[in-house]
Formats: sequence, structure tokens, C-alpha cells
Amino acid sequence: MSKKNNPSTKKNKRKWVLIFSAIILIALLAASIWLFLYLKQNIRVKEIIFTGNQHSKNEELYALLKVKKGDPIYGLSLKQMHNNLKQSPWIKDAIIRKEVNGLILIKIVESFPSAILFRAGKPHLVDNAGIILEEIHEPPVIFLPVIMEIDPEKNKDAYKDAIVFINLLNQKKLLSYTGQLEITGNTPDELAIKVDDLLIKIGSGDYEKKLERLDKIKEEIKNKNIIIEYIDLRFSDQVIVKPLTR
Repeated sequence: MSKKNNPSTKKNKRKWVLIFSAIILIALLAASIWLFLYLKQNIRVKEIIFTGNQHSKNEELYALLKVKKGDPIYGLSLKQMHNNLKQSPWIKDAIIRKEVNGLILIKIVESFPSAILFRAGKPHLVDNAGIILEEIHEPPVIFLPVIMEIDPEKNKDAYKDAIVFINLLNQKKLLSYTGQLEITGNTPDELAIKVDDLLIKIGSGDYEKKLERLDKIKEEIKNKNIIIEYIDLRFSDQVIVKPLTR
């Protein structure tokens, strides 16, 4: 029997192939671990670049991020940085990328104010989810619908419905009016809007249908030149128009 066909020779060859393969895998694993540790310790933060932020200043974002130049870049947790930034009500989301050249690139997605909430006499900007963004310290220029003294904590349901109604107005681009739109009411059934001097009782829910009914009757009121005390949209099958009595 030749050595070439010897079973023990074939077995030894397989054994040495396995040993050689294992040595290569261990070497690759060791090299990967060394490279990871090297990058983790030696690649440092050189610069942090924010984009997309309009309301949030870079200085405020640096303070929230809690990352400094010179920190090991691969020792930083993307999740932790994201959570740090989300502590600001203005930050809706953040997309963070770490580069091997030491750059941290952060794209900020900000919330946008949808209304002004007067709470205890103080105006606050709120977004389309009803989250309070910040207090307005200077006298506000009224360019947004105003929620008058509907407390988000004490009057949760009324506040939630007010936000839903405002979002519908924004979505349908129905805020092209001259003057100020105010929303009041301590309960959903008491919700009402005041556009200029006209009071419209809207109640709770079915806002799209209620606005359609309002649109239909608006032209009729205009043609008849009626001075209105209020319009009541709270009933599903009718619109009540109360003329002003003098």
C-alpha cells in the first residue's frame, strides 16, 4: 500500500488542515480584538457637527450631548447620546454617525410649534403632540392658534381634543384668517373657538365633519348679513346659529 493511499496519512493531513485553519481564525480574531481596542483608545473626538437645528443652539446641544473633544470616539454609546439629546422637548429625533477620522455627525430633527398655550397667564409654545416646548418670555406675536387656560394636567381630555382640532386646521390649511383664533373649554364638550369676535362651539370629536357643516353655512350667513352671537356645531345632524339680539 502506497503512502498516498494510506488512511493514516489522509487522517494526518486533515488534522494539520484543521490545526492550520484554527491558527488562522485565532490570529484573525486576535487581530480584530487588537484593532478594536486600538481604535477605541486612539481615535478621539475631533469635532462634533450639528445640522438641522434651528431653534436649538449648538451650545445647548453640546451641553445635552455630554461629549467633549478628545473623548475616545468608539467608547461613546450612540444610544446614550441619542437619549441625552432627547431630553430637550425641541428634539424630536437625532441621527448620529461616528467617523473614523474623529468626526461625530448629528442630524437634528426638531419639533415645530403648532399653538400657543396660555397657562397661568403665561404663554408657552407647544408642538403638534401637545408637548410644551418653552415659555415665551417676551410679549408674543400671535401667529398661531391660542389655547386659553386649558391645563394639560387638570383638563387632559379637553387639552387632547384641542390639539387634535388644531392639527386638523393645520393639515387642511384652514388657518388663513385675519385676527386671532382662541380655543377654550374645561371639558371636551365645552370646547369652543373664537375667531375674531365670532364664537363657535365645537364640542368633542368629528371635527372634520363639523368644519364641513360650518363651511356650508358660512356663505349663507354672509349673504344674509346676519350678526351672529354664536354658532353651535356640537350636534351631529344640525347647526345652530344664534343671532345677536340687541
